[in-house]
Amino acid sequence: MSTAPELTDYEKLRRLPFLYLYSALTATAVLCTVGAPLVLFSAELGIDKDRIGLIGGILPFFQILGITSLPIILRFGMRRVAALALLARYIFLVPLFFAPQFIDAPDVAFALIFGAVIAYAICRTLSEAAVTPWQQEFIPRLVRGQISGRIAIAYLPVALIGSFLIQLWLDGRDGIERFYPVFVIGIVIGALGALCLFGLGGGAPRQAAGGSSQLLGNLRVPLRDRNFLAFLFSSGSQYLIFSAMNVFLLLFFRERLGISSGQLVLMAALVPVGAAAGSYAAGWFVDRHGTRAIRITLQALQVVLLLVLPFVHAGIPGVELLAGAVFLLFGFLVQGAMVPGSIYMLNYVPPAHRESYMALAYSSDGIFGGGLTVLAGVLVQHFEPTGITAAGVHLGGYELLFLAGALATALSALVFSQLQEEGATGVRDFLGQFYSGNPLRALWSIQRFSSFTSEQRRRDLAYGFGGIGSTLARNELIGALSDPSFDVRHEAIRALGRLPPSPAAIRALEEMLSYDGLIELQYAALESLGQLRSTASAGAIAAFLDNPNRLLRSRAARSLGDIRSPAQLPAIRAMLADDPDIDCRLAAASALGKYGDRQSVPALVAVYVQQAVDGGHVSEPRSKVVLLAIAKILHVEERFARNWRREEKMPGYCLPELLGKVAKAMPSGEAARIRARTLQAAASEFGNGPTETAFAALQALRPDIAAASHKDRDLVLALLDGTAHLTEPHRALMVLLAVSMRAVLPRAKN
Repeated sequence: MSTAPELTDYEKLRRLPFLYLYSALTATAVLCTVGAPLVLFSAELGIDKDRIGLIGGILPFFQILGITSLPIILRFGMRRVAALALLARYIFLVPLFFAPQFIDAPDVAFALIFGAVIAYAICRTLSEAAVTPWQQEFIPRLVRGQISGRIAIAYLPVALIGSFLIQLWLDGRDGIERFYPVFVIGIVIGALGALCLFGLGGGAPRQAAGGSSQLLGNLRVPLRDRNFLAFLFSSGSQYLIFSAMNVFLLLFFRERLGISSGQLVLMAALVPVGAAAGSYAAGWFVDRHGTRAIRITLQALQVVLLLVLPFVHAGIPGVELLAGAVFLLFGFLVQGAMVPGSIYMLNYVPPAHRESYMALAYSSDGIFGGGLTVLAGVLVQHFEPTGITAAGVHLGGYELLFLAGALATALSALVFSQLQEEGATGVRDFLGQFYSGNPLRALWSIQRFSSFTSEQRRRDLAYGFGGIGSTLARNELIGALSDPSFDVRHEAIRALGRLPPSPAAIRALEEMLSYDGLIELQYAALESLGQLRSTASAGAIAAFLDNPNRLLRSRAARSLGDIRSPAQLPAIRAMLADDPDIDCRLAAASALGKYGDRQSVPALVAVYVQQAVDGGHVSEPRSKVVLLAIAKILHVEERFARNWRREEKMPGYCLPELLGKVAKAMPSGEAARIRARTLQAAASEFGNGPTETAFAALQALRPDIAAASHKDRDLVLALLDGTAHLTEPHRALMVLLAVSMRAVLPRAKN
């Protein structure tokens, strides 16, 4: 098998304007020919709804020929077949111009239209069966979502203007002949779109040595792929909703609400408006989160829309606006959901077998969208005149169609949720992005971050992402880790630590740990990994406990305290005992407090005493770090912090009250009452002066603490005994002793 050289991504991107132009022109041609005008044209000729459903279903149904077209595509090449078949299909629309001659013979008119649509469908199948696998060649993988959205946007202004002009034309004139100019314009535009395909790269012939029989035998590969077969069901059932509702929404609003043909053509233009928005949004999210979550979310909303439609009736005020909203939502939800499906197929299909895989997918969609659309027409035609009554509720043909569509959509979403997709975001995580932080502000900031901005602006935006708290900005922050600006990278690292954790963010932060020489970035990455409680990163963080830089050692210890991985606890204890730097020992103390390590209390008390007797001006701030760690282990952190802040703000205001509460918590017994009175007296005389008298009164309560049965008794005793020799203890120690002793004493009121 001969293989053309692979196009570079640059070459693919350079040729993409031809793709946008082809897509816009071809979609416009469909809008003018086999779209809403053909449905309304057929209805005005008096053709029955079941036959209109047959006409609408023929186009997707003939996609089954995609399999049989495989030898032709490989023999002559995807580009040549796609372009020539697209040109040819418009020739077969000529019989439409003769159908009105038989307006008094609907059977003959139907036969002409039906024959024209069959010929059109065959050429359409041949063209699209060639374009579908060809996309894998000319669209770069990393931007397939964006390209899908841009294609929809490129078509949008054409669809709006074209639909408006069609509406003016059809409503401004009478007679069936008013459809002729619309069809002619559509045919010309379609031919121009076909010529654009010659500007795209790739699509060369790929003839296998075994001939056609061998090529058709290659279908065994996708047919044995169970994951792909599940995808075919999900894709086909979604395509069914697209095909059936495109036809029967028009008829529903025409018959039930009495909206004119011209108005319906204009309203139908809202379908591509919604489709453009849905495709762009879905493509943007797919490139960031994979296909599963986006597809399932949009399909769930489709189910809601289909279940609401049976309640729409002509008596609702502003029903025309409501009908327009339905068309808009239909385009957004259905086309938006189809984008992740097509991208999943492009990403999943192996290039060596892309023709067989995608021909099978194209044909499968035709079976669902064509065959079952015909059944939808039969259902509406049969039940609409009489309807059925279930549980006291009358259901006509359209109501039954909408309920069946909701069921099919739900099954499609369920099956898609089971498909294999590496690295995809789950539905819960995806939706959680819109519940965390400020998603609208995040989306706005993302667009600004992606534009041309200065270093300072990018730095501010990166910092702001952390404050917004929405994980929608995660990809931008991960990308900012490669920014040429050191400050932007630093802020991005810190911002990632303030977002909800994700495997991608943790991997990116772990990579920053290897940036030897950029200590500030390593420090920030250690801090963020600790904030994210990344247990899987504990080993990588623990490696910094032996780093020559004391800042990195201390930060690693603090982050391990945030993570609290038991495997690293011995190393933290060793740092508290052996590290030569006091900052590192204090960091170890803080970490042990977060661990709640009861075994380390004696060692923590020893470190505290060492700092408390230091005559330096930083001795008290350093020692309070250790006291807070001990308070965490004793489960009195909040009471200690609150009372210490009050005492520090107004010295002599809080401590006497605490000492009095300890005295009131003393057990019964003469000796205990004497010690309580002594403590109470010390409390009443205590102000902002020396602490030794009150401290001695607290130390005198040791027998009462020793007699307590509280689980923290021994730890409080270790704190008392370890600090007993201090002559002028800090007030922070007095606060901790008071709150911890009161918690241990048997009469304590917690």
